[in-house]
Amino acid sequence: MLFNLLFISLAYIIIIILEVPRLVVQKMWRDLLAFSILLLPAMVYSYGLALDIDMPNPTKLIEVIFEPLAKQLEQLLGTWT
Repeated sequence: MLFNLLFISLAYIIIIILEVPRLVVQKMWRDLLAFSILLLPAMVYSYGLALDIDMPNPTKLIEVIFEPLAKQLEQLLGTWT
């Protein structure tokens, strides 16, 4: 487990070292914000999995979000046969 945590930490440190300085130098603040917003949940989820914490399945969230849209499109376009 310790090896997993070290490997995950090293991977995220490398990603941050490669991406963040370029975004700051080019003053791409919105991209930096988007990068941070996407990286933070990825870090939390990966550390949770490495620590064997029972984590929710992200697919369920995607289904909850897009199922109503899929039903509306199905009603609008009809079903495929």
